[in-house]
Amino acid sequence: MELDKLDKVAMLARSQESRAAGTLQRSQQALDQSAARRSQLEQFKQEYEQRLQAMASTGMDARQLADYRLFLRNLNDAISHQDQEVSRSEAELETHREALVDRSLRRSSVDELVNRGRLDLLRETDKQEQKQSDEMSLQRHDSGA
Repeated sequence: MELDKLDKVAMLARSQESRAAGTLQRSQQALDQSAARRSQLEQFKQEYEQRLQAMASTGMDARQLADYRLFLRNLNDAISHQDQEVSRSEAELETHREALVDRSLRRSSVDELVNRGRLDLLRETDKQEQKQSDEMSLQRHDSGA
């Protein structure tokens, strides 16, 4: 394969690796946001439960108690949903991490191939220059004799 073609393949491999890194970064941000939302919901639930206990200790009517329990059930559902979202985000992050590793390995292999191609070309050029130098030296030696 020509060196120009290898350079283009290497550029494509670097571009794919860069895109995979960006995707991984966005996936990490999505996970962080999802985990933060879950944490906020859990904190809100704790505060709400404390308020309920305080109000229950001073006395509250049945309707108020039912409303609080319904709200807590809905809050628990929201936390459960957010837990699922965090798990989905974690799985997506792992998939993107594996894709980045794959792209990095591919880029590294292509870079190595390009470097070998350049070394081969350099050796061939050196070999040709040495051959020309030897021929010129031989010609000078033959013409001087």
